[in-house]
Amino acid sequence: MKLKFEFFLAGLIILLFIGAFFFVVHEPEIAPSVSDPQTEEKKTSTTLKGALPASSTPKAEISIPKISKTIPEEKIISEKSEKINERISTEADFGVEGAVFALSSGLPLNACRVTFNGENLITDPSGEFHLWLAGEVGRLSFSCAGYETLEIRQFDVRAGDGLARFDVYLNKSGEPGPGRIEINGVNGRVYSRESGAPLARARITVGAMRTVADDAGFFELWGNDSGLVTMTVTAPGYVSEMLSGIDFENRNNPFFFEVSLEQNQPGSKGRLALVGIGARLVKSEEGYEIADVLNNSPAALEGLLSGDRLVAVDSLAVDDFSLREVVELIRGQAGIPVTLMVEREGDFLEFICLRQRVVY
Repeated sequence: MKLKFEFFLAGLIILLFIGAFFFVVHEPEIAPSVSDPQTEEKKTSTTLKGALPASSTPKAEISIPKISKTIPEEKIISEKSEKINERISTEADFGVEGAVFALSSGLPLNACRVTFNGENLITDPSGEFHLWLAGEVGRLSFSCAGYETLEIRQFDVRAGDGLARFDVYLNKSGEPGPGRIEINGVNGRVYSRESGAPLARARITVGAMRTVADDAGFFELWGNDSGLVTMTVTAPGYVSEMLSGIDFENRNNPFFFEVSLEQNQPGSKGRLALVGIGARLVKSEEGYEIADVLNNSPAALEGLLSGDRLVAVDSLAVDDFSLREVVELIRGQAGIPVTLMVEREGDFLEFICLRQRVVY
C-alpha cells in the first residue's frame, strides 16, 4: 500500500513538472499585445477618431517638427541681420557719432535732434547718437528744447577716415555765452601782420578740406582727417603760411588759430612760410633723401647736406612711411627740436635741429 502511494506521488510530481514546462515554453495564441505596431496604429486611429475631430489629426502630427525648427529659424534671422548691416556699411561709408550735454551741468541731454542735409535722429537717454551718411558737404546742426542750437555750416563728411566723433555742449536759451562743439576740426582768424586788419576771403586748406574766411577774418573747418596734418592759409598779396603738426588724433579738443600773414615784398611772388628745418625732402630708389638745404636754416646750421639719406625721425624708422607722413614728422611747432638720423657715405649721423619759421 505504501509502495503504491509513493508511485502515485512520484507520478503526480512528474505530471506537474511536465505541465509547468509546457506552460512556460509554449506561448498561447492570445490577442496581440500593446507593443504590436499594427495594433498600436489601429488603437491610436480609433482613439483619435473617437476623441478629437478629424481636422485635428494633422496638427498633432506636425507639432514636433515645428519645435525642432526653432534653432534654424534664429540662425536665419541672424544671417538676415548680418546682410542688412553689410548693406548699410557699403552704402554709407561716412558718419558722425558722439553725445550731447548741457553746458552748465555737463549732464547728457535726451531727445535732442541731430540733423544733416535732411537726415536726422534723436539722442538716446545717455545723450548718444550715431548717424551714417552718404558722402557730401552740408549743414550739421544740434538742437534741443530749451537750448540754443549749434551748427557747423559747411561740414564735409567725405574728408578723412570715415567717422567723426563729436562732444556737443548746448547752452540754455537766454543764458550768456555760446555752447561748443568738440571735434577733430580747426577754426580761427586770419589777419594782416602789418596792420592787424582781418583778411576776408583768405583761403584755408587742411588735407582735402577747404574753406574761406568771412568778412571778419574768422573761419571754421570741420572734418574727419586723422593723424598729423598741415594747414595752409593763403591770401592775395601775402606770404602763404603753413602750420604743421596739427594732431587730429586728439579728437576731444578743437583747434583755434590766430594766423597772421606777412605782406609780400614788392616784386616778389609765391612766397611760402612754414615751421620746419629748412630742408627739402624727396623720395628716391634708396629711400628718402635731402634734396637741398635752405641757407641759414636749422638744417644748414646743424650740417645736413644735400644727398644725405634719411633713416629715422625722432627714433622712428621712415622706410615704411609715406612722403607726406615723413614731412609731417619733421615739421611742427617753432622752438621744438627734432632729431634726424641720416646715412652719409656709409656712416650713420645724428642731427638735432631746432624748428623755426622759414620763408621760401
